[in-house]
Amino acid sequence: MDSYQTEEEQVESIKKWWADNSRSIIFGVALGLIGLFSWQSWQEKTRTSTLEASDAYQQLVQMMKGTKFDEAILVANEINEKYDDTPYAALAGLHKAKAQVETANRTGAVESLEKVAKTASNQSIQHIARVRAFKLRIANGDMSGVIADIDSLLAEEDGLNPGEFISQYDALKGDAYRLLGDTEKARSAYISALRTATMGRQLIQLKLDNLGPPAENFAGANKDAAVKETEK
Repeated sequence: MDSYQTEEEQVESIKKWWADNSRSIIFGVALGLIGLFSWQSWQEKTRTSTLEASDAYQQLVQMMKGTKFDEAILVANEINEKYDDTPYAALAGLHKAKAQVETANRTGAVESLEKVAKTASNQSIQHIARVRAFKLRIANGDMSGVIADIDSLLAEEDGLNPGEFISQYDALKGDAYRLLGDTEKARSAYISALRTATMGRQLIQLKLDNLGPPAENFAGANKDAAVKETEK
């Protein structure tokens, strides 16, 4: 304000400024308070929802331990419907798939696992669900479909990245090729799996050994690798 204004002039200037700006200030303060209360309300709702989901999930775990699979499926469905925005929805989906296998509904189990693979926020849970779905599909006889889907994943199509699960995917390819009777492609897949495996190496090696020695026309580098892996 102008330093030459009298005290009365300063008061009048303040009154005039307030008259011109009071509405926007009050509106801004009100909007801020509404936002604050809404944020606190959302946080409280999220906290309550997470606690409820946790309780439901513990109930689901106990039902699975007690082999109450039909009841477990119902609870898993409830978690998926009411608490789909919590991490417990994906975990419930894994349990639901296991319960469906136990109740001879493999097709439903595959669907449950594929849903978890698509919607879980945690990438490791996505891969766990996808690996389990592939195993069930192989057991159901869908070897060619699994091979095609794994090849697509290993090529990182659709933004997917196998990450630390790459050896498991390669091993599953080996299983699928073995069941199709294509021994040499199974051998190549198992060798690829052994190159990156950090866990389950003994089982993969056993599967490779059970294929027997590589054929004479097995590709050069792969043949040398196969012999080396077999001799370990």
